Amino acid sequence: MGANSALIFNIIINVAILLVFFRFLMQLAAVSPYNPVVLSTVKATKIVDIFSRIFPTVGKGRVNLAALILLIVLYLLKIFGGMYLSGFMPNSPIHLVILTFVTMIQDLLRFCRYLIFATIILSWVVMFTQSRSPYIEVIQELAEPLLAPIRRVMPNLGMIDLSPIIAILALYVIEIIMNEVARVLLIGL
Repeated sequence: MGANSALIFNIIINVAILLVFFRFLMQLAAVSPYNPVVLSTVKATKIVDIFSRIFPTVGKGRVNLAALILLIVLYLLKIFGGMYLSGFMPNSPIHLVILTFVTMIQDLLRFCRYLIFATIILSWVVMFTQSRSPYIEVIQELAEPLLAPIRRVMPNLGMIDLSPIIAILALYVIEIIMNEVARVLLIGL
C-alpha cells in the first residue's frame, strides 16, 4: 500500500509541477500567447490566475511570481510528501527548504538539457519535412533564450550551429558545481 500510494502521489504532483513549470517558462521566454500549446497550458493551470491576484507579474510581465510561488509550494509538497510516504522525515525545516530548492534547480537544469536536445532533433525534422507544428514552435521558442547569448558570442559558421553543444556543456558544468554545493550544504545540516 505504501509503495502504491507513493507512486500515485509522485505521478500527480509531477504532472502538476510540469504544467506550472511550463506555464512559468512560456511566459518567461515570451512564447506567443496565441499558440495552441500555450493556450491549453494556460487553461490547465487556471489556479495560477487565482494566485496572480495576490502576486503580481514583474520584469515587464515576463516573470510570473504566482506561478513561481505555486511551483515552490508544489516542490515542498513533493519533497515532504515523498519523505513522509517513504517513512523518512526531514531533520529540520531548513533541511526541507534547502532540499526543495536544490531539487528545483536540478530539475530546471535537466529540463534545459532535454529542451536543447529536443531542439536539435526537431531542427532536423523541420529541415527534412519542411513542416512546422505548434509543438515545434514552442520548443524552439523556449530554447532560444538559452542559445541566443551563445550565438551572439560565437563566430558565424554558416549551416553549422555549435551553440547547442556549448549550452549543454555549460549546463553540465553548472550542474556539477551545483551538486557539489548542495552536497556540502546538506552535509553541514
